[in-house]
Amino acid sequence: MRLRYILIALIFSISLLKAQSSYSQTISSDNLQNLKVSQLSDQQVLDVWSRLQASGVSEEVAYQQAMAKGLPATEVEAFKLRIAQLQSTAPKSKLSQIKRAPDPIIERRDTVKTVIDQVPKSSSTVYGYDFFNNPKLTFEPNIRIATPKNYVLGPDDEVIINVNGLNQTTITRKITPEGNIQLPYAGPVYLNGLTVEAAYNTIRTKLASIYPAILSGQTKVDISLGNVRTIRVTIIGEVKQPGTYSLSSLSTFFNALYLSQGPSQNGSLRNIELIRNNRVTRVVDFYTFLQKGLLNDNVSLQDQDVIRFPVYKKRVSVDGSVKRPSTYELNATETLQDLIDYAGGFADQAYRSAAKVSQYGEKERIVRDVPASLFDRYVPANADSVYFEAILNRFTNRVVIAGAVYRPGTFELTPGLSLTQLIDKADGLRDDAFLTRGYVKRTNPNLQKEIVSFDLSKIRNGGDRDILLSREDSVVILSSNDLKEGQKVTIDGLVQSPGIYTFRQGMTIQDIIGMAGGFSTAAASHRVEISRILKDASNVVANELVKTYTIELDSALYSKNTGPFLLEPLDYIYIPRLVNYRAIGTVRVEGEVLFPGDYSIQKRDETANEILARAGGLTPYGILKYAQIYRDGLRIEENLTERDGQPIANALIVMPGDSIVIPRQNLYVEVKGEVNTPQLLRYSRSGFKYYINAAGGITQRAKLKRAYIQYPNGINRPIKHFLFFRIYPRVEPGSTIFVPEKQGIGIKLGVGEISALTSILTAVVGLIAIIATK
Repeated sequence: MRLRYILIALIFSISLLKAQSSYSQTISSDNLQNLKVSQLSDQQVLDVWSRLQASGVSEEVAYQQAMAKGLPATEVEAFKLRIAQLQSTAPKSKLSQIKRAPDPIIERRDTVKTVIDQVPKSSSTVYGYDFFNNPKLTFEPNIRIATPKNYVLGPDDEVIINVNGLNQTTITRKITPEGNIQLPYAGPVYLNGLTVEAAYNTIRTKLASIYPAILSGQTKVDISLGNVRTIRVTIIGEVKQPGTYSLSSLSTFFNALYLSQGPSQNGSLRNIELIRNNRVTRVVDFYTFLQKGLLNDNVSLQDQDVIRFPVYKKRVSVDGSVKRPSTYELNATETLQDLIDYAGGFADQAYRSAAKVSQYGEKERIVRDVPASLFDRYVPANADSVYFEAILNRFTNRVVIAGAVYRPGTFELTPGLSLTQLIDKADGLRDDAFLTRGYVKRTNPNLQKEIVSFDLSKIRNGGDRDILLSREDSVVILSSNDLKEGQKVTIDGLVQSPGIYTFRQGMTIQDIIGMAGGFSTAAASHRVEISRILKDASNVVANELVKTYTIELDSALYSKNTGPFLLEPLDYIYIPRLVNYRAIGTVRVEGEVLFPGDYSIQKRDETANEILARAGGLTPYGILKYAQIYRDGLRIEENLTERDGQPIANALIVMPGDSIVIPRQNLYVEVKGEVNTPQLLRYSRSGFKYYINAAGGITQRAKLKRAYIQYPNGINRPIKHFLFFRIYPRVEPGSTIFVPEKQGIGIKLGVGEISALTSILTAVVGLIAIIATK
């Protein structure tokens, strides 16, 4: 037995070795050009990523090395995409395998709001960097255009010469490495380094010696480009993908920028250098294209050109109420106004009178308030953070009126506006206006809240002076109805629309029931109850606080005894349910019955036996003995046929939501678990151990004293123990016998077996080390 575990360990180690060996052959430096990331499993991608992080080199350097060994750039992008997908979907237990080291994104500078120590952070992106990550922009050179006259010819360019007129011919020649083409009957023509326009003049002069009609204009000469040559351009400096790129000779500066994926985190977009013949021939400001769409700097490239991304010199972040918050690269003389323009200008809600600028001093941070008059002269420093606040959420000329006027709302505060003038603007007072008391809610200049009360009746007759309104005043005109407490009645119970209704003088019980849509079908209209709060003005504590009235109404809301019953404010009306008008509930019947389904309970004491009879009784295959009844998800009965010799199906009263399940007769007994031959055995009225033995007996891992039997109704019965005796449960048709496994199996090895296992594992570890070093 112990030798068996030694062999299992050996087989597992060898399988692991084979898996690692196979994997190392699948992803190796020798076959990177054939690697397909889409064919790798998630685990393989994670393993590669883990090895990349453990190597100590940066991500970009690793990708460059992989491409240098033949890995296509498309597969590099596919690998990056897989890593990003795994980062977003992997469970927390695997995040440690794919967690990227944070990119050294440019540190954003805090900006100042209303207090110095509350500095919001601006957006985390550098303006223009996302442009190079857009898969819909490729800047591929257009080869289906007319031949540009300023195109400089070189070796491997194909020149097509068309001669038309008195003489007609077409000559196609590729420029040799020496820079020549061979013209029939005219000899070699040197074209290297000439523009297309200069080459045309040279070729035309050469052909005129063969075709004199060219000089008279009777024969025309045209030249165009066929296949163009490949040039090599090197991109260096602070760039994501430095290296030498093979491009079409029609490629432009922007083609190369896009292929290099743009600048790295410290690269400049404002001073990109084009180096030709060991000198800087052009400095490109990419903002000219990003901001204005101008292609002035998108010049054609030449063989051996070098493009260099220098380190940026000044970056300033802007946040708050601007249209495009971000971090922008500024030139040395650009001002705060230039920064605002780059950010798309102010947002609609911007406070434009000043900017908050946070700077880094020699030892501490500095806050500066820059007024709008200096925007076009203030030059931000590197790492400055600029914040533009929003205007205050308040009005300079607003007053509000609410209450018993015809047009309540917000109005303009005009000079000298008074209370009565504001009421006139609101189309005057309603008829229910309470004239003797109103008030103005006011906030004083020192922000203290104040209430100014007024009597409109005295203001109208000249007894009191009119009130001059101030900014943000809120006038409230009270309604006489607002001062009347409890002008509501409530109706609840079995009506169509129970709720709270406005009380009106003369309202009757019949009125409120009609307003509520009338009685529901189950309403007990003969017992309508009205509860009324008693009003007692005495100082003695009364015992009776609410008086209840009960009246009888018919379906036409007519009462023979009381006639119309007048309501009072705060009355509560309740319509009860008829005593016997209700559905008690349903019982579900499933399994071996003739008509399974959901059956409504007909009476309060209906039994399970009566429900089964309504379901057509049992099929020939059903067995009542193991019927199961469930209530609230719990089994409540295990045997419907007898208890203490009495049939309990006649006495068990069902409840709403109960389920009755009649199982199918099963003439077999299943033996499962730690037996040598788990199987189904035909029931033969034999004992528990008979079925154990018929299944080949128990295994060495079995724990027989914990064995148990499960009956068809789901009830479990374990083996019982009395002194030294075991009492086995009775076996019934359809039962299942379970023999569990012992817990905590230990492996005991002898000295020789331990020594043999140690030797095997040592050899396996050595073999793994040899493969890992390959």
